Amino acid sequence: MTTHPSEPVDPVADLSALLGELAGDHQGASPAAAAPAGDEPVYRNVEAFVGDYLAHVVERRIASGPTSGINWCPRWWAHPEAISRLYALWRAWETLRVSDPQTGMSIWWRDHLDPHLTALAAEYGPFSRCGPDKHTDTSPLPIEPAPPEVLAQLPDADGV
Repeated sequence: MTTHPSEPVDPVADLSALLGELAGDHQGASPAAAAPAGDEPVYRNVEAFVGDYLAHVVERRIASGPTSGINWCPRWWAHPEAISRLYALWRAWETLRVSDPQTGMSIWWRDHLDPHLTALAAEYGPFSRCGPDKHTDTSPLPIEPAPPEVLAQLPDADGV
């Protein structure tokens, strides 16, 4: 489903292909979306899911300079929170398409994609310092080691 900038885009064909993938028809789909056997995943990994599906079905204006829109980073895979959230989105998508073929995709959009995309693209989210042509390296939250007397009070203190 990935197109090159010089290739003409046929939105009807693209939409038909996406709807066909959701229905289990993988003819003409990218190799990443080869027909699964039974409940095998449609996408081989989170990168294929983001590149071959998510990037094509999510229609949001990307913030750029004074233009408002969502924050997105082309190097999404370089953000630990993003990779964790996008991996969770991929697994939820794969599960819901099989377990609830009637309403699973609606549930996925409402309960999974919308909250995760909102968090990723938020003013203080992992993509907040990135843009369509810019990636900013991440840094972990500052932490200090917990005092042993605090850890001793926790229910799993035996494992400390």
